[in-house]
Amino acid sequence: MRRNILDNVEIVEPPIGELTKKRGGLKHACAYGCLFLIIAIVALVVFIRFFAGPGPQTLKKVPENFPADIPVYDPDNIEQISFISGKYKSRSIEIAALIPKIILSPLLIAMDKEPSAANSTASKQVSLQKIRKLITTPVGDNRDTVQIEWRNIDAEPSFVISYYKIELKKKGFVIEVESEGQGVRQFSFSRPDGVSGSVYAQGDETVKPGTDYVVLTVNLP
Repeated sequence: MRRNILDNVEIVEPPIGELTKKRGGLKHACAYGCLFLIIAIVALVVFIRFFAGPGPQTLKKVPENFPADIPVYDPDNIEQISFISGKYKSRSIEIAALIPKIILSPLLIAMDKEPSAANSTASKQVSLQKIRKLITTPVGDNRDTVQIEWRNIDAEPSFVISYYKIELKKKGFVIEVESEGQGVRQFSFSRPDGVSGSVYAQGDETVKPGTDYVVLTVNLP
């Protein structure tokens, strides 16, 4: 009896046309998905470029608003002068931080104590205000930045660092963070008027004389 039931069972295979249609639909969906992703990436790049403005610019000379009391060491042998606008820095950082802000802000609000039923409407308004404040609070530095670079100069790194520390202290700057490693010396400085920056020197004077690379970074108020 069992044999008769099994003998009467007929296995029906799906039509080849149906399989072809499903595979074709899957290919089209993948193609459209990839195309959408490419368009989204291109649109994001264009948006960042348009919204953030032009990036770092190479200058032929130190800009006019560069502080006159900050010495420019060996101006005849400058390798490169770069100008980075505060608008570009702040907007680029804000765009990059926007999505994390949107994702994290509700989580931060949820960490607060749950409100009572009587104050639910007022608490919702406060939460919305907190979220708006978290999203709109700037995270970047909107000051313009000037970078001056030297390469393969005769002076040793210890001399360059000492020179800048002495000269900057004379002009009222405070030397803040200092660090020294294998072939690297650097420090940061600031002044109450909003001017700040750093000096970085690379080179191992115990191996060979001179300095391989020096960069002076100045943030303008």
